Amino acid sequence: MLNNGVNIWLIRIFIIFDETKFYFMAIPDLNIQCRIGELPVLGSFLITTLQANSTAISGVYPAFDAAFITQANTDLAAIEALINPSQLTGELKVITRRLYTNMDVVLRDRLTILEGYLNQATGLTMAVKDFGVSNVRKRIAMNDVEGASSALNTLLQNVAVVANMTALTAKGYTAAQHTANVTLRNDLKNDNVAQNTKMNDRNNLVTVNVAKFNLFWTKIKSIADAGKRVMKITTPNKVDDFTMAVLKRRIRQERNNTRMNGVVTAGGVKVKDAKIEMKPLLGGRRRTGKSKASGAYEILSMEPGDYLVSVTKSGFLELSDEVTIVTGEALVKDFSLV
Repeated sequence: MLNNGVNIWLIRIFIIFDETKFYFMAIPDLNIQCRIGELPVLGSFLITTLQANSTAISGVYPAFDAAFITQANTDLAAIEALINPSQLTGELKVITRRLYTNMDVVLRDRLTILEGYLNQATGLTMAVKDFGVSNVRKRIAMNDVEGASSALNTLLQNVAVVANMTALTAKGYTAAQHTANVTLRNDLKNDNVAQNTKMNDRNNLVTVNVAKFNLFWTKIKSIADAGKRVMKITTPNKVDDFTMAVLKRRIRQERNNTRMNGVVTAGGVKVKDAKIEMKPLLGGRRRTGKSKASGAYEILSMEPGDYLVSVTKSGFLELSDEVTIVTGEALVKDFSLV
């Protein structure tokens, strides 16, 4: 409130598009005091602990009865569905898998072949290093889909110059190969747009349902408050089980303990310096590790979720698999290279 007595209300506006129409929707502030991904975890902890101590707590505060617990679990399921909607999540995984395959496998292989033609060709209009192959590789290494698509476009424009196509064709590069490379560029561009759209759709589910998140936060805060008050008198050693700050520290500590480890072998022999790369299927940063002389590897402090894992070592075929990382757990995964 200002000194002149005028109330100032801060309202965020969200624009909803519906075919050719759009309308404005006022979005309240998100008033939860934790990370959005921690909300369902905190809720689950508190509801479960309330249920385990329901007799003591509802005996003092009747509002926290069996019906309250049932509704709280229903609300929890709804919050989890908004944060991780099954259909959008499944669609996003399909797109992301395809992007990883096209970027990390197909495009890398195509670049290797095309660079070979460039090295063999004579009469090119520019030096091989100026065609842009290295820039595409750089963007792949950075996991920059948009940048890789743009760099690939520049490379293919240089290749398409008549004199260059003539020189490359003489060494075996075909119109069909060029068309396939153009198609790959378009696929990368389209999938990048589709991936961003799906991520935005997931984020918008949270944005337009802020009121539900706030209500759920208020509900679990009331559980924490009632639980602490009753436990302080009846069972002091359980007070921490209803203390938000303590629960958040536990969640974050569990995330620190979340890891994947195992051993890389080839024909029963331990493999040193194999690269293990973890690629998240729902967004986030990649994680990498290397195997030691014992073949053992370990990747620590993983974010929970689904990952595409690739294991590479010079002289061996690349190995890939999908894994699910769970908060607070160590996933043991061994790999055998060929």
